[in-house]
Amino acid sequence: MGFFHSLFFKLLLCLLLISVIPLSIVGWITYQKASSSMTDNLNTHADYIISHKLTALENMYDDLNRMSDGITSNNLFSRFSENSNPDVHQQLYLELDRLLISIEKIFPDFEGITMINEKGYLYYYDYSFDSNKSAFDIIQSDWFQALENTHTPQISMSHTRDYSRNDKDEAVYSFVLSAWDNKLRTSSYIIIDFKSDLISEILNQNTDDAYIAGSLIYGREGYVVPHADSSILPFDLVEKEKSGSTIAAKDEEQYLIFKKSIPHMNWWIVEYFSINNLYKPVFDMKLITYSTIIISVFVCIFASLFVSHRISSPIHRMRRKMYEIEKGNFEEEFITNSKDEIGELANGFNHMLTQIKQLIHSVTLQEKLKKQAEITALQLQINPHFIYNTLESINSLARKNKEIEISRLIVLLGRLLRLSISSFEEEVQIKQEMTYTKYYLEIQRFRMRNQLDYELNIDPEIENHMTVKWILQPIVENAVVHGLDPLGYGKITITGYQEEETIIFSVTDNGIGIDPLSLEKIQQQLQYKSEELTKYKRKVGIFNVQTRLKLHYGPSYGVSIDSDLGKGSYIKIIIPKVAGGKNA
Repeated sequence: MGFFHSLFFKLLLCLLLISVIPLSIVGWITYQKASSSMTDNLNTHADYIISHKLTALENMYDDLNRMSDGITSNNLFSRFSENSNPDVHQQLYLELDRLLISIEKIFPDFEGITMINEKGYLYYYDYSFDSNKSAFDIIQSDWFQALENTHTPQISMSHTRDYSRNDKDEAVYSFVLSAWDNKLRTSSYIIIDFKSDLISEILNQNTDDAYIAGSLIYGREGYVVPHADSSILPFDLVEKEKSGSTIAAKDEEQYLIFKKSIPHMNWWIVEYFSINNLYKPVFDMKLITYSTIIISVFVCIFASLFVSHRISSPIHRMRRKMYEIEKGNFEEEFITNSKDEIGELANGFNHMLTQIKQLIHSVTLQEKLKKQAEITALQLQINPHFIYNTLESINSLARKNKEIEISRLIVLLGRLLRLSISSFEEEVQIKQEMTYTKYYLEIQRFRMRNQLDYELNIDPEIENHMTVKWILQPIVENAVVHGLDPLGYGKITITGYQEEETIIFSVTDNGIGIDPLSLEKIQQQLQYKSEELTKYKRKVGIFNVQTRLKLHYGPSYGVSIDSDLGKGSYIKIIIPKVAGGKNA
């Protein structure tokens, strides 16, 4: 006996498990609860911060949108869009100035407004335009070309205003909209510039929060705030990962990111947190827990070794005596002077040994007789069930006055009965089993008004081999009653062939099939409960066949089933190749 199977090892393992596992579980649960609580609080906290900043950005966007609406809804905008006269353009300058003075308070943080019509006429407000530049220069600039369809409001990436005379290096964002005139004939660009500090101020709210490592905003082209060269997080990772993911920064530190999209702006706002700072209390708890577990494990090992040795030593001595019995020496007895449970076990073992020798012979004989009786009883169970169903079919036709068909059915039934009583042997030739099944199919074909078709494909080389009687007819009966009768028509195909040392039958129908839940239940019952269902619940069909095959040939043989709802069922029967018969 190996060490791992010894009582000493089992006692040692048991003591270790009941001492170490509960302690480990408690430590693990404590750590997980603390980590989960920290994560939940962080999720709520991050969501609140992002939502607060998101609201501020949406308010800014709404103010810009309202300002653009104030411009486009005025007739002056339509006149500007349609104008191609330079004199009229100069006149419109003054009128547009008065219009923008009246609406500039909607968004007082703007740094200048520019309008460009389709003719290339340009209007600017609240800043000085560089006369060396043209409207075409603005439209062809990189930041402008990066915008998507400008018929919906877009906010550009941060850029410098090289079209401004006095503040060319000032970084701004531009709110850009291409709007139609009131006759929908021409359109003009509206560009509202505002300082980049405005978005940075919104983003840097709550910077005194001890948990936050940083905030950023990114768009399709890269980071909006801060600039790409000043962010510690790789843009491709931030863009790809979902909210709540952990990513590695350029300094190899791990960060937890949370993000939300900013409606209408094609931007995402991100808050990120340092894992080391955030989970430091949890990591400390984890270290304490693991240290306690390791120390406890060593204490439990030494205690378990001592207790296990004290218990297993006398049992080990008894095991050496029992080994002589295992070699077949039934006269060997265990002699001990012990008065405890080991002594009582030895006396009981010696008494039991005498009874075992007497029972071995009788049990062997009883099992053989029992197996033969069970097989006989199960086979006889088929007859009344089948005769009843056949007479029901004949009775159905009699009510319709089909005398010729009834005569044909009675002839077929007579042949079936003669085959069933022609031999009381447990096994018959496969060709006799096929004849029996064919007669049954002919009866069912008459009953179904020739709406039943069948095909028999049996390898001639297996016809003289032996099989347990009545294994195919109950399967075919199930296929007809449960698969084809609900449709009123169908086809059954029976195939038989040999494969190495086995013979395989398959019964296939194109009936209604079996739903997945019922199929799974049948498969489980067929594998584990066929004998119980056959004996006590009178399951005569597939379960009866399964039980007889396993009792006769052993657990390696039997029946399996598969089915597709609406397409039909497939039954597979495997039996050993047994030669026999007069022509074998």
